[in-house]
Amino acid sequence: TAFPCTGCRDCGAPSYHIDNYFDFEASSTFHKTACGECQRGGCMSAGTNDEQCKISMSYQEGSSWYAFEAKDMTYVGGPHTVALVDDVGTEDIDPRVAKHFSFPMTFGCQYKLTGLFKTQLADGIMGMENSKTSFWKQLYTAGKMGEEQKFSLCFSRPLDAERQG
Repeated sequence: TAFPCTGCRDCGAPSYHIDNYFDFEASSTFHKTACGECQRGGCMSAGTNDEQCKISMSYQEGSSWYAFEAKDMTYVGGPHTVALVDDVGTEDIDPRVAKHFSFPMTFGCQYKLTGLFKTQLADGIMGMENSKTSFWKQLYTAGKMGEEQKFSLCFSRPLDAERQG
């Protein structure tokens, strides 16, 4: 899973993408993955102040993306304009109680995009493969998905697709 972060130059927002870049500097729980903690990426600039895990992916049709590996608390659902830190309800499935469903997620913080990753309406890519870094596997490992390793993703097709939502 990877998406454009603050500092990504000419990466599609605000011209193409629905969302702005992820502002990791505004998150108190964000941190870049150190070389000794790389989950998917490879260590770059070892022994320097800029030591980090780098990830990249290229596709046959010409699109590619480049990112540094990071970790932050995330959740599925609920308001997306304000981070929820304090509980405001019960533990039932209430999107306003995001803290109960949050988990530490390793992801790629994209700093360069080419091709369709730059011009598509959606921003980023969600890993669904069967590996420890896929979105669903991290959700399961964190104990936020129930007892079985089952995950489904439902799609709907609105009449119009617009940047405004």
